[in-house]
Amino acid sequence: MPKFCIIGAGITGLAKAWRLHQEGHEVKVLESSAKVGGSICSYRQDSYLCEEGPNSIQINSHEIEAFFQSVPGLKEAMIEAQPEAKKRFIVRDGQLHAVPTSPLAVISSPIWSLRGKLSALKEPFVKAAPSDAEQSVADFVRRRLGVELYKYAINPLIGGIYAGNPEKLSLRYAFPRLHELEQMHGGLIRGAIAKKKEAKKADKPKVRKRIVTFKEGIDTLPRLITAALGNQVHTRTTISSIRQKDQQWQIIWKNEESRSELFDQLILTIPAYALGQLPFEDSLSQRLSSLGTIHYPPVSVLSLGYGREQVKHPLDGFGALVPECEKRNILGVLFPNSVFKGRAPEGSVLLTVFVGGTRNSALATEDTDALYEIVSSDLEALLGVDGAPEFIHHRHWPRAIPQYDIGYGEVLKKVGQIETDYRGLSLLGNYRTGISLTDCIKATR
Repeated sequence: MPKFCIIGAGITGLAKAWRLHQEGHEVKVLESSAKVGGSICSYRQDSYLCEEGPNSIQINSHEIEAFFQSVPGLKEAMIEAQPEAKKRFIVRDGQLHAVPTSPLAVISSPIWSLRGKLSALKEPFVKAAPSDAEQSVADFVRRRLGVELYKYAINPLIGGIYAGNPEKLSLRYAFPRLHELEQMHGGLIRGAIAKKKEAKKADKPKVRKRIVTFKEGIDTLPRLITAALGNQVHTRTTISSIRQKDQQWQIIWKNEESRSELFDQLILTIPAYALGQLPFEDSLSQRLSSLGTIHYPPVSVLSLGYGREQVKHPLDGFGALVPECEKRNILGVLFPNSVFKGRAPEGSVLLTVFVGGTRNSALATEDTDALYEIVSSDLEALLGVDGAPEFIHHRHWPRAIPQYDIGYGEVLKKVGQIETDYRGLSLLGNYRTGISLTDCIKATR
């Protein structure tokens, strides 16, 4: 059986290694840093538990369910979101409003005006864009749902998912399912109805969709996969050479001692901007370096702990997203201990605030004190926060989330051509098949 080397121990690299291991393959994972998990980072201090990157994962398919069940200890460590997680907020005119979850709630919701709601009702009658058209997410939503639904629904959603600019993001690549609904069924509402009918005809057992994390933080996921892989994962490694040799890849690397090994398959799962730094021959290195043009905007994540009495808002939901037109400094704020148990001490609350992205890149500072000053006025105005926090933790990501901007198809063509030209080389990561944790795991099958 072929021998595999995976460079990068983020969730993509670890999930791929685990699948290969289960199939009986020999696999080795090389990671340059001391920790595994990439952007999956949990931080613990006293009774506070906060996330520096992804805060949860959605189980939305039998495949993800089966993957979690296959990793020893993962099911026992898992906890599900509390009922409050179903409630989400969007800011309009400086106030938090619950996102409606039923047709009746949509009618009475103050987030959108009567005119905006009527505009959205025209969606089934809007003609689909040509199949070869390259449209931005913003153009797609304005055309199908109207300007107001764009401003007070999709714009803040993009800020929460991609920390990106809807005017630049490509619908086809950033939201392929929406693109498919329009192309195959003529629109979103028609597509949703068609999908529901297809699901009934298929008569397959439904997966119980839910949002989960782990008792000791979401970094339990990479830690337990690593534990299951054992000595197949190597951290603190330095790679000095990667060369094709006959039909294999020769890698010279070291952690405690220098080694030279041959592999049949080489899988790169590090971020696109880091690919050009690997010690390949010049021709391949230059081609990988060209993928460094993918934009990763900076994001700062600020976790703040307060006494319950310091926050007027009941925090009875998952969190709140802030539309760009509201002219606030923050992209959004999560209420972690309202979603999962054990995130803050008794009598206290935890807030996780996101700043930066393409909307306000300059505000994503590394300076914790400056960042707190940037967000404190928004938290006071939106949530009624009063006084200084009793806990503060800051993680700055200089390059956070890859942006699937207009023209991204050319980037993916480059990736595919590199794999075609170099036998036994594969590129995987959230810059290729989706940015969510579920996307990353599914891409490794």
